[in-house]
Amino acid sequence: MSFLSLKFFLFFLFSFYVYWFLPGGKARKFFLVLASSIFYSFFSFPFLIHFLSVLGINYWFYHSFREKSFYTKLVVVFNVFNLLLFKYFYFLLGLLGSLTGIEALSEKVAIDQYLSNLFSITGLEIALPATISYYSFQLISFGVDYRAGKIQAPVSVLDFFAYCLFFPIMIAGPILRYSEFLPGYESTEINSDRMVDGFWLIAKGLFKKAILSDGLTSIIYPVFGAPETYSGSALLVTTYFFGLHLFLDFSGLTDIARGLGTLLGFQLPENFKAPFFMTSFGDFWRRWHLTFSFWIRDYIYIPLGGSRKGEFRTSLNYIVTFTLGGLWHGANLNFAVWGFVNGFYLAAERFMGVKNIKVLPDSKFGFVIKYLIVLHLSIITWIFFFTGNVKIALTVVWKILTLADGAFLLYWETGIYTLILSFFFHLDQEFPDKFRFITPHRKYILPVLGVLFYLVFISRGGSNIDFYYTKF
Repeated sequence: MSFLSLKFFLFFLFSFYVYWFLPGGKARKFFLVLASSIFYSFFSFPFLIHFLSVLGINYWFYHSFREKSFYTKLVVVFNVFNLLLFKYFYFLLGLLGSLTGIEALSEKVAIDQYLSNLFSITGLEIALPATISYYSFQLISFGVDYRAGKIQAPVSVLDFFAYCLFFPIMIAGPILRYSEFLPGYESTEINSDRMVDGFWLIAKGLFKKAILSDGLTSIIYPVFGAPETYSGSALLVTTYFFGLHLFLDFSGLTDIARGLGTLLGFQLPENFKAPFFMTSFGDFWRRWHLTFSFWIRDYIYIPLGGSRKGEFRTSLNYIVTFTLGGLWHGANLNFAVWGFVNGFYLAAERFMGVKNIKVLPDSKFGFVIKYLIVLHLSIITWIFFFTGNVKIALTVVWKILTLADGAFLLYWETGIYTLILSFFFHLDQEFPDKFRFITPHRKYILPVLGVLFYLVFISRGGSNIDFYYTKF
């Protein structure tokens, strides 16, 4: 069920009124679990059964073994295994097939047929459960945080299920820690100011997604389909526009999720802070997909040793952490390469900083050149997001570097207008205090935006392109 559908609008309207009608405490938590289960069931009822089973097993671990020394390892191993089985099964077999030369291991149809025969189940295949990447991260963080003493009070089965099933973040985050979620239940009522805050976040998210991000699809998606036919300059411009598309799409999704959470009394963490105002590779990851960046820092990079075991080990930890973070996005070598390259950037940047290696002067000119280098090296990696395989991605990179001939983009002017509007959203994220003057007027602006979104929705026949990050 997409956030952009009429079905979801009616679902949330009903959930909102029932949630605040019920007395606080267990009644609201139980209703939230029920409503979130219904929401998830729209993806697939078997997926819901699988999800609830995974949650049940994790809570059994907590209830039965939380005081045991092996508790955290048990949680991590089980949830990593669940993720590997359902998300990376075919990918890992394909890698094994490539390494051993056994072609059958790379053929999904042959593997499914073998599984069907083995278990005597016609048409058996391993499907990818919706949102498994996100809830796996939350379950692992719960187990690790409990062992670290960050979860002090006993967690009831109702609290645990309500945390893991919270539907506003179910599609694509933000990735919540249990300590960030629990205070939401302290909200006893909804007032007009909080409602305006929530609807304002939703309106910003819809504007970013339905108007700006979706407006870029007619420019960039034809290039995704046939990158070999376009010129190097067209592919470079497409990469710029794809970066904008991804920012607007994902930050729009986050704004909507945060707005829904606000309307239910929960303050969800921000996921973006003007990422294209970055000053370095490290600064970019302190601005882009923050809950993901902090998660891989706290639960992969630091356990690997962080920066405590020498410069070589620190560099290796960066690369391993981001390679795994890349694979978290999808079972595809493209994502592994994307993560590896970003990890290498961070490792190289840190090494140059520690060794005090400077290649540019400390001046405004040097700052501008550094910004352009960081920007272009970063956006080049996004080519691995929108191409089908590593070979195509490298071909696109080569065409850009050699300024190869080919077709240019159609309707590229739309991208320029989107860039200008994205700049204002960056200003809002970078300097929120400068935009406080809008606050008293939001309740008057919201109805106008509501009419605008309705007209856009009708003009598109009641449908919208789904969020890009839902595929992860």
